[in-house]
Amino acid sequence: MRRRDLLAGTTGAICGLAGCTGSTFERLQSERPDIDDESADSSDGTDRDAAEPEADDPIVVGDPDEVPFLAAHPPHELELRNEGETDRTISVEITTDGDDGGGSDGDGSDERDDDALLERDLDIAAGEALELVLVEPRSYAVTVTASSDDGTSRSTVTDGVDRRPFDCTRSRTSIALSESGVQTESTSTSIPCPVPEVTDASLTVGEGECAGRTDGDGATVEFADEAVVVDGDIGTPTPCHGLSLADAAYDEGGDVLTVTVAVGEQEADNCTDCLGVVDYEARIDLSGRYPNRVEVHHRSDEEDQQITAAEYSAD
Repeated sequence: MRRRDLLAGTTGAICGLAGCTGSTFERLQSERPDIDDESADSSDGTDRDAAEPEADDPIVVGDPDEVPFLAAHPPHELELRNEGETDRTISVEITTDGDDGGGSDGDGSDERDDDALLERDLDIAAGEALELVLVEPRSYAVTVTASSDDGTSRSTVTDGVDRRPFDCTRSRTSIALSESGVQTESTSTSIPCPVPEVTDASLTVGEGECAGRTDGDGATVEFADEAVVVDGDIGTPTPCHGLSLADAAYDEGGDVLTVTVAVGEQEADNCTDCLGVVDYEARIDLSGRYPNRVEVHHRSDEEDQQITAAEYSAD
């Protein structure tokens, strides 16, 4: 967590209490609540990505269905607590913190997205608390504005939630409102990271053609939809040689998924006498989480060559 513009001191602790491992995570896993599209209308100042709570249920900001491998990315819990002696209404605004490691927009300036995910006035009774849950792994800025107990002054606190704590970590921020001001406390605890497992592997092969001067072996790797997708081109003795997915294996020691595409036998009796190139798409479906690294190999005549490698980046 990082703190910005706090009006009172901030304390921090490593989570060891039962409240820090709360049931919100398990509830999101089992229920995966839908987002109310009607509440997403921002034209009247209401939130666009926050599910309406039922009674004491937390306000859910974001959509669990958009989070790959939810068990590996616990949501961040945000508690707003009224420690004063009177009921109060607070204004809450939650925005994306923008950069998220996404680079620039091409003109040297940082590309930012500061649209509000939630913008709402909330009533909190004296001594009570409200719970919000930030579901999607990203950076957030949380701004809370509240009046003093006697209504004579207003105070604002803006706190940042980094992208990093969502990975195999349960994290929580408490914002306490009292007569003396605003205080925040951030806690976190690591959880065991799931081990990636290959649940399915498939290879789609295009039509071979004679290779040009610039054609050669190559591949790109994409991490999407709880799968690793490899798009590649592989050189063959003729355009009529088939391909197979020889290997799609995960090594836990190195946290590496190795994908090997092999050149097979010629599949046609009559074939153009030229060196060939064949394009393919290999899809490896996973459970648990993405591997840290994917290595793509091409195999021909029992020779195995690494063509490319890609590391997973959560940003």
